[in-house]
Amino acid sequence: MRWLSFFILAYVMLGLQIGLGSSMQIHQAQPNLLLLVAVFIAINAPRNTALAACLLLGLLQDLLMPGKPLGLATFSYGVIGMLVINTQEVVYGDHFLTHFSLALLAGLVVAVIYGLHGAIYPLIHRSLKIWQRPPMGAMMGGALYTAVLAPIVIFILQRMRRAFGFRSSRGYTSR
Repeated sequence: MRWLSFFILAYVMLGLQIGLGSSMQIHQAQPNLLLLVAVFIAINAPRNTALAACLLLGLLQDLLMPGKPLGLATFSYGVIGMLVINTQEVVYGDHFLTHFSLALLAGLVVAVIYGLHGAIYPLIHRSLKIWQRPPMGAMMGGALYTAVLAPIVIFILQRMRRAFGFRSSRGYTSR
């Protein structure tokens, strides 16, 4: 994978997510554009590279998105990376239903991890100020919103596969 292309894509998508965040919101549901990048990378990249890229995307989201505990998105994206990487051999990476279903799965997993963290953390740390997670309905709506955008966004990214060093067909280069 070409890391410069990866960081440019991550920068652009994170900028779009921060800049357009409130204007893309529908009933408190907001799409997660970095999650779509993580799904795209995990579909196309080699295992170790894809996992490293997903962890980096989570770390970028942790560092640049205010209000969340540090490491929560990194952990979530690592889990997403492992789940999607394990489906590389089974799914057809160019099909829009694959993009939709993997993005929906990824969004739901992130929502569940955030929900569990929001439920367990106050029980452990009673005296500390806790992170106020979004309502579970908004997180599930965001997962669905992200999944609806996935076929469009990942289709565009699949057409730019060569810029990332992936083969034009499914798979990856030996670089």
